[in-house]
Amino acid sequence: MKNHVHQKKTRIWERMTGWKGIWFHIAGIIAIIWFLVRVVPKPQRAQYPCQQVAMSMSLGYIAFWSILFTGLTVWLRSAKTKFAKTLPTVLAGFVVLFTITGAVFATNYFQTEQQPAAVSWDPIPKEPMGVGTGVSPGRVVWVWNPNATEKDLTGYWWEQQNNNQDVLDQMFSTGIQGFTGASTDADAWDTIFTYFNEAHGNGNIGYQPGEKIAIKMNLNNALGGVGDPYPKEDNDRDASPYVVKTLLRQLVNVVGVPQQDITVFDASRPILDCLYNRIYYESYPADPLVEEFAQIHYVDSLGGATGREQVIPSSTHMYFSDGTVRTLPTCVVEAKYLINMPILKRHPISTGVTLSGKNFFGSFIEPVSDIHSYHISGLTMGNPAPQVDLFTYEHLGGKTLLYLGDGTFATKVDHRTIAPFLMYPFNDDWTNSFFFSQDPVAIDSVMYDFLLTEGTNPIEGAQNYLHQAADPATDVYDPEHDGIYLSTSLGVHEHWDRSVDIFSSNRYSGPTGNGIDYTTFGEEFVRPGVVFLNPQEKHLYLFGTDKGAFPFSLIIGKIDVEAQVNGVSGVVQKIEFYKDNTLQFTDTEAPYIWAWNKLSFFSHTIKIIGYYDAVNTTSNQIKVWKIL
Repeated sequence: MKNHVHQKKTRIWERMTGWKGIWFHIAGIIAIIWFLVRVVPKPQRAQYPCQQVAMSMSLGYIAFWSILFTGLTVWLRSAKTKFAKTLPTVLAGFVVLFTITGAVFATNYFQTEQQPAAVSWDPIPKEPMGVGTGVSPGRVVWVWNPNATEKDLTGYWWEQQNNNQDVLDQMFSTGIQGFTGASTDADAWDTIFTYFNEAHGNGNIGYQPGEKIAIKMNLNNALGGVGDPYPKEDNDRDASPYVVKTLLRQLVNVVGVPQQDITVFDASRPILDCLYNRIYYESYPADPLVEEFAQIHYVDSLGGATGREQVIPSSTHMYFSDGTVRTLPTCVVEAKYLINMPILKRHPISTGVTLSGKNFFGSFIEPVSDIHSYHISGLTMGNPAPQVDLFTYEHLGGKTLLYLGDGTFATKVDHRTIAPFLMYPFNDDWTNSFFFSQDPVAIDSVMYDFLLTEGTNPIEGAQNYLHQAADPATDVYDPEHDGIYLSTSLGVHEHWDRSVDIFSSNRYSGPTGNGIDYTTFGEEFVRPGVVFLNPQEKHLYLFGTDKGAFPFSLIIGKIDVEAQVNGVSGVVQKIEFYKDNTLQFTDTEAPYIWAWNKLSFFSHTIKIIGYYDAVNTTSNQIKVWKIL
């Protein structure tokens, strides 16, 4: 039996080392090099399909040699010779040297492909500029309910089991009433429509039958890949079908807008099946399927799937300040009202943001990329910015009835990868938020502050368009090309005071201080929680430096594990740090840090327990892979 096992092991080794196994080694080495060269300098590339394959092959090849070295080390430990005792150290040194040199080479040699690093900056709070607009000038309503989504997702974020439609519907009702001060949804909408019509010289009237409404969704990540895009399914963050549905339910069932007078659109992207079906049907998947919004117009760039209509160009054009000319879709020109639905997202272009202003980019027939050079120029403070052209234009910002910010799932490192927020009150959960406003500058200022406070680090220039819109330069913005330039403020901009509670209206200057009128709902859901500040889930860390999003949590080299307790009004006594259920360190003073310096390999569970108010505890844990 022993000889049989030995012969079997010999045959396996021969297969792996002989000519038949040479391709195994070549493929493994190439996969590792390719992954290091492409992903280490720019971790976002780990999401590419080719890198997913390379990562799988790399891990398989590393696992093969890890098992081999582990077995060899165990055998050598029983040997008595000096050489045998020192060989494991030599092998370990070789592995360390290979890892360090490979990572450093990839990081430095290919650094040119990275965008310039964002410089951290702290804005001065409560220095409002501009003039608030809307039925309550400068008002922004933030509604938070952690029950809107499931913390632990099953499948993709947009699947039915991860979203609570009833909670979202209630959040919308709370927000629309809070925004207007009305006691019913119907009265709230009447107030919004009446204000819009009075401001546009149409008189003291609400919504009138036959008037058309266009809803601008953000579907920026819906394009890509090869072949038919409509069946595409991934975890990229686009418009939530459940948020669109709650808006449609309000317009159809509360306001009384006929479905055929409503268009949901993105002129630059397809409306994917996975999103369309969950808006169109009352519930999807379901048996039987029941239509809910079958008469809505679903307009996209291709019109290549059931129920999707291809965008039709109009004869109307918009003129950007840099000379770029865009063609408007017919559905936008024919609409009397627009509703802009931005998502709480950072953008990878020069570490900016993609909020209400940038959501308008997908409102034209021509490619969005044509505006990118102007957009990048607008990230320098003082330069003209395309978002201001869009807010000013009569058929876009001029028609916008409501800005509805979707913060159910936010992104932090780019515009596609959803991520939980660590800041209070989210405590390492999804942001589960709605934002309401009629002031485009104010709502983007508030959403920007959420992103900045979380540490997503948008550059200072990412707020340039808010400065430009609040206090526009003369003789710059004339999107109608009629010789009449923007000369008045489009809204109020300021940054919040982080020292004031996030649910307090005093976090901004408020209407008495000519600032943002900040109103919040959801404080009753606050619960204490301990969170990891470092490392974060699904990030790559290279010798203590966060290299950004990654398919899983990977730590190469030493790292400082840092934690904090949020939502506690009393005293935090201590935080304990555990590795694989073994206590490693206890810190009794902020900042709470455990220096993980010891050599470690493979997968580990890191757990933190926070002790507060003498008798209470809260815990959290993440799984990480560590090398060295």
